[in-house]
Amino acid sequence: MAQIKTNMVDSYLVKPNYAHKVILIYGQDTGLVTERAERLAKTYLKDNSDPFAVIRLDSTDIASDPLRLADEANTISMFGGNRVITIQMSGSKSIMPALEPVLSTPPQDAFIIIKAADLKKSAPLRKAIEKAQSAVTLPCYMDAREALNGIIDEELALSRLSITKNARAMLLDNLGADRMASRAEVQKLCLFAMDDGEITEQHIEDIVGDASNQQIDMIVDSAALGRTGELDRRLEQILGSGNHPAVIGSAALRHFQMLERALSLMDKGTPPSSALDKAAPMLHFKRKPLIQSQLRIWDSKKASRACELLSQSLANSRKHYQLAPTVISETLLMISATAQRSNR
Repeated sequence: MAQIKTNMVDSYLVKPNYAHKVILIYGQDTGLVTERAERLAKTYLKDNSDPFAVIRLDSTDIASDPLRLADEANTISMFGGNRVITIQMSGSKSIMPALEPVLSTPPQDAFIIIKAADLKKSAPLRKAIEKAQSAVTLPCYMDAREALNGIIDEELALSRLSITKNARAMLLDNLGADRMASRAEVQKLCLFAMDDGEITEQHIEDIVGDASNQQIDMIVDSAALGRTGELDRRLEQILGSGNHPAVIGSAALRHFQMLERALSLMDKGTPPSSALDKAAPMLHFKRKPLIQSQLRIWDSKKASRACELLSQSLANSRKHYQLAPTVISETLLMISATAQRSNR
């Protein structure tokens, strides 16, 4: 039986057991689930640049074709090295018929990473993986203050910045429960303060939480609703007025994480209105009709992919500061095009 305790997961990610070929990462914090899955995949792949070394599947893909997972897991890499198969759990169909063969006969050079929402101990998927010697479960729960401090310290070190005591306290009060959104918010702040050397309370007031203003909400809604022409015009206007693109990207990431949570609840049979209330309890009543329209356009799989694109674009904008407006804009326009196709 392999079940890593919550406080030991980060240590496991630094030095994973390569005998574990099936890894279930689950919990309420979808951002933390995604972040840890990506981190683990990079560890397994190391310097493998083969674009075919990573296979992304949705649970519905293998539920409808149970033999596919074993076929993918036992395929030999063309250029050698490890391969990673990630599975995003969505919907209510069981993947156990597909999973049982790889649990009983683990693949040699492939690692299967399963990303899921919170699972009870009695959940068949969790029970099966915890019992298998070749598998492991990694729980992800809501960020505590200590974990948020860890994110702040990591990003400050990368940016070579310091932060005042009062500014840190103010930042902690403004960060949310989702790890990925919290990290994006801290990265945005570091970009904003990059030339100043130290983050102060004034920086927090200027940038953190600014993504909820009406103008940026309108941009995010334009992207989610597939209103590409409107989105293009609004992006040109807001970027021309001096707003940092990372602010827009972070707001979009938080928005699509909220959509993904609501859509995942709907996959389990929760009515749309109740799912939205649970996913975004503080949503202003004036925005609810727009978000409800978005829930009819998107599904949980596509919303998850949008989160991945936005997370990557924020990382790229951080590495290539001068290209940030282009990177963020192109990602939002790509997302808008997806919504436009889905809304036909």
